[in-house]
Amino acid sequence: MNKESQLARAKEDRVKVAMAQGQKQVWFRDRINEEDLLEQKSWTIEQLAKLVDEYLQRNDEEIEEIESGRVKGRALPPKDALLLQVMETEQKEAKLGGIEIPDLTSAFMAKTLRSWDGDVNSVSTIKLINCKPSDQQPKRRDVGASTKAAEQAIAQATGMTVS
Repeated sequence: MNKESQLARAKEDRVKVAMAQGQKQVWFRDRINEEDLLEQKSWTIEQLAKLVDEYLQRNDEEIEEIESGRVKGRALPPKDALLLQVMETEQKEAKLGGIEIPDLTSAFMAKTLRSWDGDVNSVSTIKLINCKPSDQQPKRRDVGASTKAAEQAIAQATGMTVS
């Protein structure tokens, strides 16, 4: 393999990665530009987790169609097989470590994504964060209740009163 073919292959690989990232960014851009989210300037991690859930379920109807029309023992058409493989990979990625999504916790980044023209060459200007689906987010504890219980336990053990 000569140097020119290695360079061409490396460029092709970079373009494929940029295209995949670009498709994900386009989905998030289109979603935050929908009417119900137009007024929102930034998102919390919990809200982003719900957007990740929506992203992961975006092809559920199409996958159901593929599965229902599938004949046992027959290979799937390449397009359908690729869709199933991509969705399976995304689900695993999301559960194991989360997926990279645009950083919508920043109002500036949300504005940048909204105005992004979809050009793959400028996809690197969008800052990404790692976010897990809502069922993978750590559960928030009620700190006030646990603090009061701890104070009461200490008061009982020491014989002191807590005000």
